[in-house]
Amino acid sequence: MPDGKHWFELSVARKVMDDEADDHFVVLSRDITQRVQTLDTLRKLRHAVEQAPNSIFIAGADGNIEYVNPAFTATTGYSPEEAIGRNPRLLSAGATPASVYADLWAHLTSGRPWRGEFVNRRKGGGEYNESAIISPLHDEQGRITHYLAVQEDVTERRRDEERIRKLINFDALTGLPNRIMFASRFSQALALTQRSGHQLALLYLDLDHFKNVNDSLGHQVGDGLLIEIAHRLQSVVREEDTVSRQGGDEFVIVLPLTDAQQAAHVAYELQAQVRRICKLEHHELVVTSSIGIAMYPEDGGDFETLAQRADAAMFRAKESGRDTYRFFWADMQARSLRVLHIENALRSALVQGQLTLHYQPQIRLKDRQLVGVEALLRWTHPELGAVSPAEFIPVAESSGQILGIGEWVLRTALAQARQWRDAGHTELVVAVNLSMVQFRHPGLVDMVGRTLADSGVPSQMLELELTESIAMDAPEQVIAIVRQLYDLGVQLSIDDFGTGYSSFSYIQRLKVHKLKIDQSFVRHLGDDPSAPHIVRAIIGLAQSLGLETIAEGVETAAQRDVLWGLGCDTGQGYHFSRPVPAADLEELLTQGHAVLG
Repeated sequence: MPDGKHWFELSVARKVMDDEADDHFVVLSRDITQRVQTLDTLRKLRHAVEQAPNSIFIAGADGNIEYVNPAFTATTGYSPEEAIGRNPRLLSAGATPASVYADLWAHLTSGRPWRGEFVNRRKGGGEYNESAIISPLHDEQGRITHYLAVQEDVTERRRDEERIRKLINFDALTGLPNRIMFASRFSQALALTQRSGHQLALLYLDLDHFKNVNDSLGHQVGDGLLIEIAHRLQSVVREEDTVSRQGGDEFVIVLPLTDAQQAAHVAYELQAQVRRICKLEHHELVVTSSIGIAMYPEDGGDFETLAQRADAAMFRAKESGRDTYRFFWADMQARSLRVLHIENALRSALVQGQLTLHYQPQIRLKDRQLVGVEALLRWTHPELGAVSPAEFIPVAESSGQILGIGEWVLRTALAQARQWRDAGHTELVVAVNLSMVQFRHPGLVDMVGRTLADSGVPSQMLELELTESIAMDAPEQVIAIVRQLYDLGVQLSIDDFGTGYSSFSYIQRLKVHKLKIDQSFVRHLGDDPSAPHIVRAIIGLAQSLGLETIAEGVETAAQRDVLWGLGCDTGQGYHFSRPVPAADLEELLTQGHAVLG
């Protein structure tokens, strides 16, 4: 024994001697230390097996169960009486591949232990995953007499692993493959395409004005919309295609073995699905999408190149009015690089003092007095030169930089207005444009109120311009925001009026002060007899609502005179003055009128 003790078995027998009166005893002593040790070991082994957390069973050479431990019963639901004498197949759920059993018996019949995993079924019917080590047991002659199975329920572990796998490879919101999984799927699709000698299409899809949904209805509705759109996109494509969410409201689709005509058809179907009415939390939403398409091998031989070009094509689709698709073509690459350069350069433009404001006079037509100015943003970059607002404003909007730039424009314009007011020009109105992104931002009203208060400028000196397209987007929300701005005391005008579909009743509900007649209607005044009719209608609408009218894009004296004759209140355009720096406006302010030309 480990402690040095020995165990002996004693046998005592009485021996009767005929010639002696005394009894004699025979004592036999046998060392049984080895047997005691063996029994002690067996007892420990039995306790270990009985108390083991793992499920254990022993089967005979015929495969039928001869012993099960309590953990087996706890895991499977079968008592020893129900399990002993039966084949372990009673546990099978029918979901383990046949190849697993073939591998199992190949090991056991060759005398080797096997390690693997089954999908089993409990007595109650529930399926579970079980890892197992099954070993053959041999007698002294090396013959297999029994099989020992030690098993562990790994169902929760597999569920955790699956959850981790999904977190790593799939988008948590939509369940679509994420960037990591998509990279693998794309590689497979590309390899398939290369072997076949066919084409492959990569599509970039971006929802149009999705930010408006989040800003106006909240992220919960926005998330619900993304989930619904993901389901719709998947319903269009084939099993071998992959739809992935790249982040935000951007999706990418790879279509192996697809030519340009088929890609165009898929893009059309994708947009039709996106465009369907979506009902979420009592809201009926209609969104559209812009899609860019790049083709392998024509547009690139790897994912990075194709992705850049599909993204450039998608950007061109947005420039073309949205709700459409565009294929990549060579000039887009230069355009895409230009946009990227502008976006990066714009980030430091404010800090480096590259942005300035010019002011274009607004002239009251009846007496040619300067009554207002429109603040217009200008950008001069040391490498790019003078960048047109028509080029950099959309980039600022799409990159989110317009919020910071817009606040700077308002602060700068109000600071200049304060100088003019202090110089005695108390009736001058300074107009500042609002973009769609600014207007939809929930902090707009607070920002305007705070900036006004900081400037010390009376609110009536500030005019905010919003385009007719902004005014017509989500009308009820627009009305609410406009009324909050109206309550601040600022003046409000609708820019580019006549280019949209505003109704009389809707304009009546908007608390605005002016309608700005779009320059496209002003351009042909004086040389086209039919041109005045639309302008007359707009002026008549404004007068019936008690609103002022201002015509933009006035370039000739003839246009000015026609506008005055039609009853237009104010004019703005190159005929009066180009946009000029504030310092150059001092002479006009002092004179009280513009150079008429």
